[in-house]
Amino acid sequence: MEPRDKLERLPKRLLDSPYTAGVSDPMADLSQELLEGARQLYLEFYAHTANEAGLTEWERLTGRTPAPGATLEERRQAVVAQLCAGGTANAALIESMAKALTGYDVKVTEHFSEYTFSLAFYGDEGGFIRIDAKLLRDSVELVKPAHLEFIISPITWGDLEEAELTWAGMEEQFPTWGHFELLFYCHPKTT
Repeated sequence: MEPRDKLERLPKRLLDSPYTAGVSDPMADLSQELLEGARQLYLEFYAHTANEAGLTEWERLTGRTPAPGATLEERRQAVVAQLCAGGTANAALIESMAKALTGYDVKVTEHFSEYTFSLAFYGDEGGFIRIDAKLLRDSVELVKPAHLEFIISPITWGDLEEAELTWAGMEEQFPTWGHFELLFYCHPKTT
C-alpha cells in the first residue's frame, strides 16, 4: 500500500483538516522517497540488476575492470560471468554459465579425440539469435581446462533447412553477409 493511500483510513474530520494535509503531505512524500530508495538499494545487492554505484562495487569484489565504453548491461554480464566462473570446470558449469550470459538453454558437446568442446543453443522456438559471443568466449576461457579448445556451434546447412530459409529469404532478412555472420542458431527444445 502506498503512503498516500494510508491517509484514506483517517476519519473524515481529520482527512478534511488543513493541519492534517500540512503534516501528512510532506510525510507521504518523504515515505515515498524512502520506499523508492529501499527498492533501488535492493537491486544493488544483485549483480544482474545493479546500477553504477553497486556495479562498481561488484567489479571491485570480482577483480573486474570494465572495458572502456562498456555499457551497464555489458558490465553486469562480465560480473555475472566472473561469479559463475568458480567451481570445477565441467559441462554442467559451462552450460549454466552460458545460460546466465545468454538467456538460452545450452548443451555442451565434448569431442574428446579432438580436444574440443562446443556449445549449441536451445529455446522455446528455433531461429537465429544474436549473443555477445566475445563475452561468452572470454568467460568460458576463465574456467575451461587450458588444453581444450572452445567452439560455439556455427550455423549449418541443416540449421538453414530447419529454419526453412531460402537464399531469397536470407537476402530479405539479412541486409549483408556481415549481419548473418554475427548470428547463431537456436534450436527448438524437444520435449
